[in-house]
Amino acid sequence: MTNTKPPRLLNLDLLRLASALMVLLFHYGFRMERSGEGGGIGFPEVAPLAQWFDAGLLIFFAISGYVITMSAEGRSAFDFAVGRFARLWPTFVVCATITAVILSIMPVPGLEPPTIRQWLAHAVIISRGLGQPFLDGAYWTIAYEIIFYGWIFLLLASGLLGRHWRQVVLAWLLVSATNELFLGSGALQKLLITEYSGYFAFGLVLYKTQRDWSARNLVLLFAAACWATVAPFLTEPDFIEMYGLHRSIEGLSLLGPLSLGLVAVCATMPSVPMRPALAIALGGLTYPLYLLHQNIGYAVFARFGTAENRWLLALALLALLLAVSFALARWLEPWARRSILNVAAQLKPGMPRLPQQRA
Repeated sequence: MTNTKPPRLLNLDLLRLASALMVLLFHYGFRMERSGEGGGIGFPEVAPLAQWFDAGLLIFFAISGYVITMSAEGRSAFDFAVGRFARLWPTFVVCATITAVILSIMPVPGLEPPTIRQWLAHAVIISRGLGQPFLDGAYWTIAYEIIFYGWIFLLLASGLLGRHWRQVVLAWLLVSATNELFLGSGALQKLLITEYSGYFAFGLVLYKTQRDWSARNLVLLFAAACWATVAPFLTEPDFIEMYGLHRSIEGLSLLGPLSLGLVAVCATMPSVPMRPALAIALGGLTYPLYLLHQNIGYAVFARFGTAENRWLLALALLALLLAVSFALARWLEPWARRSILNVAAQLKPGMPRLPQQRA
C-alpha cells in the first residue's frame, strides 16, 4: 500500500459540473411545471428525460464520499474541519443572502416570502435545526453533506478512520439497511443518512480500494454498491406522492449502477486532456450554481416567463447563473478561504492535538 496522495482528479471536477446541470434540468425541465412553482411555465418536451436527472444528486453523494475521504488523508480533525468550513460556509451565506433578496422581490408561487429570521438561521447552514425552512429546496442535500463531514470529523478525531474504517463502513451499511427495511426511524435516517449511505460509502471505499486492491475492500465496495442500488426504490414513494408520477422499475434499477459507474470511471481513468486550471474552474463554480439555481430560477420564470420566450429565458438565466457562480468561485471563495485559514492557523497552537488519518 502506498502513502502517496493522488493528484487532483480533473474528471471529477467535470462530473461535478455535469451533475449540477443535471439537477438544474430536473428542476426546470420537470419539477417546475409539476409543482407550479414556475407560475405555470414548464418544458414538457424534455420532461420525460428530465424526470430522471435527479440522479445528479446520487452522483454528488458518491463524489463527496470519494473526495472527502481523500481530503481527510493525512490531516488532523481540526485541519479537516477548518478546511470544510472555509470551503462551504462563506459561499453558502452569500448565496443564501442573494436568494433571500431575490425571493423578497419576486416570491416563488406557493412559497411564503423569506423573513429576516429565516435568513439569519442560514448562518448555521442547517436552518431547520433552528426551526426555519430552507430558503431553497436544494439545501437539503447540503445538510446531508455536512452530516457526512461531521462523521468524518469524529472518525478522524477518534482515530477510527485509519485502521478501523472497514468496520465503520460495514456497520453503517448494516444499520442503514436495518433502519430502512425494518425500523423506519426518522432520527436514524437523518443522523446516519441511511437512505443515501450507499453512495457516500461507495465513494469512500472506492478511494480506499484504489490505495489497496484487496479482496476485503472489493467485497465492501460491492456491498456499498448493492445498497446504493436499492436507494432509488426507497425514495420513490416520496417522488410519487410529490409529483403523482410512477417511474419505470427498469429505470429505477439503473439509477444507482449508472451513477456509481460514472463516478468510478471518472475516478480511475486518466484525466481528460484539458488545461487543469479550466477543469478546476468549471468544477469550482458547481457549488454556487447548485445553491443559486432552484428557487431563483422558479422566481424568474414565474415573473418573466411566457410560452413564447421560455427557451430564450432559460438560456439567459443559465448564462447569468454561470457568470455569478464563476465570479463567486473565482474571487469570493479564495479570499474567504485564505482569511479563515489564517485565523485558524493562529488558533491551532492552543487546540488539543488530535489523531491524523493514516493511509
